Amino acid sequence: MNVQILRHLWPERILRRLPQIPWSVGMVTVLALVLLFACFQAVLTLRSLKYLLALVVLGVLANFFLVLPRKFIFLQFMAGFSMPFYVELILMDRDAGVLSITGTFLILVSLAVVGIATGATGDARILLEPRVLLPGAAFVCACLLSFINTSDQTLTLIAILKQVEMFLVFLLLVNFIRREQDLVWFLRGLYLGFIIECGIYVLQNILGFSFDLVGNTRWQGKTDLETGRIGSQRGTFGTSPTMAVLYFSVVSLSLIGMFLSRRRLPVRLNSLVGAASGVVCLILAAKRAPLGSFVLGMITIAALCWKFAPQVRTRLFKIMAGLMIPILLGLPVLLLRAEANHEADYEERVNLTRVAWLMFEANPVLGVGFGTYDSVKREYLPPDWSGWLNTVHNRYLSTLSETGVVGISCFILMLLMVLLTAYRGIFRIRSEFRPYQIALVGGLVAIYWEMAWDIFLDRQHEYLLWFIAALAVIVPRALPAEPSTVESP
Repeated sequence: MNVQILRHLWPERILRRLPQIPWSVGMVTVLALVLLFACFQAVLTLRSLKYLLALVVLGVLANFFLVLPRKFIFLQFMAGFSMPFYVELILMDRDAGVLSITGTFLILVSLAVVGIATGATGDARILLEPRVLLPGAAFVCACLLSFINTSDQTLTLIAILKQVEMFLVFLLLVNFIRREQDLVWFLRGLYLGFIIECGIYVLQNILGFSFDLVGNTRWQGKTDLETGRIGSQRGTFGTSPTMAVLYFSVVSLSLIGMFLSRRRLPVRLNSLVGAASGVVCLILAAKRAPLGSFVLGMITIAALCWKFAPQVRTRLFKIMAGLMIPILLGLPVLLLRAEANHEADYEERVNLTRVAWLMFEANPVLGVGFGTYDSVKREYLPPDWSGWLNTVHNRYLSTLSETGVVGISCFILMLLMVLLTAYRGIFRIRSEFRPYQIALVGGLVAIYWEMAWDIFLDRQHEYLLWFIAALAVIVPRALPAEPSTVESP
């Protein structure tokens, strides 16, 4: 495949002089050089033995990958599987800004390389999805304009690079998961990772502390109904507890959509069991905003299915009855959360918004600089300030303060176009799979709700958003309706 591409690009006389290197030999050579350089750097800058151990593991995995017969399918599976198991190689760390390469992104890049080299996609066209990427590009331009006011250009540049990475993640998924068989392998990985993460999360609640794949631990304590304490764990995401809970919420909604579908993809996970497992983890965490996002997603699914998929109305009642089992089992935890001081927590978050509004008032058009909220927040404290100081728990408001009216306008337009694309997909997918596409719309609604109550600035949150956005594009394309049956939205 690589030689054929070169024949189109270079004259024959130049091509004859190039050494004919087999794909496998070239791949082994590149991997060996990368690992050799990584080991060299690790020895020079060694801080912990676990970094060298990680390189050893990476070398073993690379050797294992090279002997696999179906590399493209394996990478599609791993792209979904890796979502909850977050690992990263930190390249630069500056205050709250971290520039790194994640395991998930490396898998997606490898998927692209193997797909192009072997021609596994069967279609050489590049899908750009301009309906989503044009507003996304406008948002990046707005972030670049915030350089005018930023107090730390490095932090702003890191934040912009992370945002560009999300668009690359979206493009790689859309371009290299095109057909029904590609989608099945990706979903098998996604749901296997999900059910394993559910088991890990339950174990963490039993032990009382969180841990990730690289050995980092954080003591949260166990849930104790007698003392009124809820110990929300973090899963293997390595970030705030709300990330794990939102993940359980959104993926459970997608499994509910699969259960409602009249035909189900062979993902090798019982959709009702998977959804119930996710709801159990939701209840164990007892976080208000993710619980609210799940309820809002369920309302969206019920309303859209009732209107556009009336054949599944009976199944709607079945899934409601099935989910009552974990809800009743976890009722004591939910009642304990209901007794919490909600008014004080709400006032605490409202207090944080005052800082964000002062930032916006100081720089209403272009903001204070994308990615710099945490580093400048103390400069915008009100004269009567008292209490806890943190980044505002509202992604929309933090974007408004960092990028101004220009940035928030592009950001909201981008989110609306993602939602519109997902909604239009409802009418372009085979009718037997329509509830699954509806569930993806419900998942996006749940994420947008969570953005109003959480910081939502780390990579794990962004990955979840863009994975669901990509699925909302992939699913109708991989499972298209017959042209004669496509409906108008």
